[in-house]
Amino acid sequence: MSEENPDQKKLVTYHAEGPVGFITLNRPEKRNALNLALWKDLDRAIAQAEKDEALRVVLLRGEGKSFCAGLDLGPENEIISVVSGTPSASQKESFFKLVRQVQGTHNRLERLPVPSVALVHGHCLGAGLELVLCCDFRICSADAIFALPEARLAIITDVGGLQRLPKVVGPGHAREMAFRGHAIDAEKARRIHLVNEVYPDKESLFAEAMKMATEIAGNPPLAVQGAKDVFLFSDDMALRQSLDYNAARSSMIMPSQDLFEAISAYLQKRKGEFKGA
Repeated sequence: MSEENPDQKKLVTYHAEGPVGFITLNRPEKRNALNLALWKDLDRAIAQAEKDEALRVVLLRGEGKSFCAGLDLGPENEIISVVSGTPSASQKESFFKLVRQVQGTHNRLERLPVPSVALVHGHCLGAGLELVLCCDFRICSADAIFALPEARLAIITDVGGLQRLPKVVGPGHAREMAFRGHAIDAEKARRIHLVNEVYPDKESLFAEAMKMATEIAGNPPLAVQGAKDVFLFSDDMALRQSLDYNAARSSMIMPSQDLFEAISAYLQKRKGEFKGA
């Protein structure tokens, strides 16, 4: 990760109000779509939280109309340029390293020593959904929409969704979401336990989140943080091995004719024609 440029707008911010920390995706003009620059800022924000000795709980949220619209498919996203490069061993190795880098940022969020809560409103798609799965639990507003649309884009979900989602919603719902690439609404998300609670709007979502955060922060921190450590311990080794394989398997199919067709169809708002090549 490169050093922060103080003259550039922060795509992810961190600040704390007493024991409650806020990590905020700050690219509202793009519905917080994820590119490599945003992930780098996210890594910096998590590092700030790690150093905050007064911190007891973190709230993850997004500015603007949506929490996160998923991966930015625009050409300015460095990941897309690597994915679309001429197929070669070095191209696939470069993509593998990028995936592992992003996985590392998601892992870092998951392993924050204090509890984390994701506040979801509007879109929560693809890598955005993978991001909130790194939090200890999720709550949302009634307008929230969740999906893993990667299969429709000829790519494999590869930064932790295939590992974490089955543990949250069960293997059947997880596989359906991954294979179909369809969207589910807030009530369906609550029924399958993807979110704990649904609130009427963004304002009430934040108000209730602050109540939860205050309650968590008021409990003895050694007990709360110890419980989180135990929750993470048993799955840690299996997760690392699976993420390595996931990154390798994703790299195998990059790029493909279907990928270029999927991106073109997405940008042109039409149905893609895929040939498995």
